[in-house]
Amino acid sequence: MKKIKNIFLAVISAAAILSGAAACTNLDEHVYSSLTPENLAGTEEETADMLGNLYVQLRYMYWAWEGYFDINEESSDCIMTPYRTYGGWGAQYINLHQHDFYAGIPHLWQEWDYCYNGIMKANQLLETPSIMENKEAYAEVRAIRALYYFIIFDLWRNVPLETNYEKTLEPGYLPQQSAPEHVWDFLASEVEELIPDMPTTKKYGRMNKYAACMLAAKIFLNHDAWLRGFELNASPSLVMSDYALENRNPESEFFVTNAQNGNKWYKKAYDYAKIVTDEGGYTLAENYLDNSRNTLSGAKEVIFVLPLDGAKASHNYLINKCFVGKGGQAFGYEGTPWNGSCAVPQFIYSYDPDDTRLTDTWAIGQQYYYSDPTFPIYETEQKRTDGDVNGLTAAEISADPRHAEHGHSAGQFPLVYTVDVHSINNPGAFDFEGARFKKQEIVPGNRGTYGDDVCFYRLSDAMFIKAECILRMGSYDGASEADAAAWVSQVRARAFKDNPSKAVRTVEQLKGDSVYDYGVRENTNSNSANPYADFVMGADGKPTPSSFTEYTKDNAATIELGGLLDDLAWEFVGEHHRRQDLIRFMTSDGRNVYNGKTWFCHKNKADNGDWHNNVFPIYYEFVQSNVNIKQNYGFVDEAETEQPAG
Repeated sequence: MKKIKNIFLAVISAAAILSGAAACTNLDEHVYSSLTPENLAGTEEETADMLGNLYVQLRYMYWAWEGYFDINEESSDCIMTPYRTYGGWGAQYINLHQHDFYAGIPHLWQEWDYCYNGIMKANQLLETPSIMENKEAYAEVRAIRALYYFIIFDLWRNVPLETNYEKTLEPGYLPQQSAPEHVWDFLASEVEELIPDMPTTKKYGRMNKYAACMLAAKIFLNHDAWLRGFELNASPSLVMSDYALENRNPESEFFVTNAQNGNKWYKKAYDYAKIVTDEGGYTLAENYLDNSRNTLSGAKEVIFVLPLDGAKASHNYLINKCFVGKGGQAFGYEGTPWNGSCAVPQFIYSYDPDDTRLTDTWAIGQQYYYSDPTFPIYETEQKRTDGDVNGLTAAEISADPRHAEHGHSAGQFPLVYTVDVHSINNPGAFDFEGARFKKQEIVPGNRGTYGDDVCFYRLSDAMFIKAECILRMGSYDGASEADAAAWVSQVRARAFKDNPSKAVRTVEQLKGDSVYDYGVRENTNSNSANPYADFVMGADGKPTPSSFTEYTKDNAATIELGGLLDDLAWEFVGEHHRRQDLIRFMTSDGRNVYNGKTWFCHKNKADNGDWHNNVFPIYYEFVQSNVNIKQNYGFVDEAETEQPAG
């Protein structure tokens, strides 16, 4: 495992810089035997080579095993990875879902490591003469560095702020942990300074002015959520390094909220999102799934993409992470998925049944072969109790030769994904339980989702940022709450083409409470002879409270802008949104939704004023390897609750 000291000594490899045209998307290696800052001529090809190696850290950060997708989605109320009855996955996914965060969760390594690798590569480029002399390239490198800092600041807050490459090469150098306000001050000023110099051209896989504006909008939109728990007088969060404590800056604007400065941060977020919507030339895609295709080159709604390639940059393992063994064959994928992630049942029930994003995003019900869409898939469901469902008989197999063609055997069950799940870990879930995430295009053949591009920013996100800011402020820059509702309705329209009236959202709906049925749901039946007794379904098609050993209604506190929070989930599920949104939205009793609401097998409910779970612990090896790094408040190295071995 890499140590933090090594991370900060990362340099651009002279032997493996990616060669690219202006778009930095050629993933072939271009080997240089003696590439140094001094002998670079500053050609367009050399610049693309250097920038390509800087961007590549983003795709590793996002899709290296246990990366950015997981840490944002699996700790939310939409996606989870339950323990399966045959053995299941690693316990860290359950810890993420239940907010039992500890410093040994492997997910905490990837983002820190790859972001700081990217930061140090950026710092070196910013001290390279050929980059310094190229105004647009210099601004672009600063923008990528700011994006890396945005990610680590959002996840940890108490992080080292390193902007000088040469300093990190000094013998024995170890980075210092900065107080949060210093990182915020850097982020806020840096992104605003670089935007005027950013190129406006659209290059596949490259940040331009509008991607930088999206980053700025996100920074200012999340200000108040980032501050909670890190105010000057918030003593629990002051458990940071001595250096950081001794160098706090009470004059920093980080400590000034929107309520105190006339909504300055919301206004800035709105202004930058408005640049994107008004000047960027982006348009909403005709179809929702157009933003989740295997390749997003030329996608008219997408602002910034992390380009992948099935042969040369094969990340994005969702096909295997989500589906049952034969489940990929419903999409023409011939590999054998691992049966892991699925939807939180309450989230599926929150959809309007006429919302086509439900079926666009989730595989539910009987699955059929891609090569024979009328023929059902059968699969062995491990440890299924006899009599729960009817398996195939020998007579049925002999009656249709296609059973033999697909390798079906007696006793196998129809592959039917159910919405409902017994529990996440006590005792766990059957193989077929839980709707499966299929929003990312599954390419027939051996590719699946490997090589699927990542849509990092898109136009609808900018529209939602504008809507949220207006709903929080009331009005601004000539825009009203009615305009905010119209923008959300415009995005919804493509999901309700057959029911256009349902696409319309009113101000009252967006400002009203969420329709998500929050509260603990868990069917343990621990004293039953069959802990996996079938669900008792009510007339509404949902499990009845009596079928759960723990069923609580969580209606004590309403959610501000709860309707907007719902729309954010339906539109952006699986796009690294949800954790940040849940932290930003507040409940009527003074908590945020992330810490203050309960959902399926998620019982943690923080006391009012306890914000420590707004951030993650720093991975324990990074703390142990640097005396200047101190662990975030409230976290330990080991899990507090024992999970099944996976």
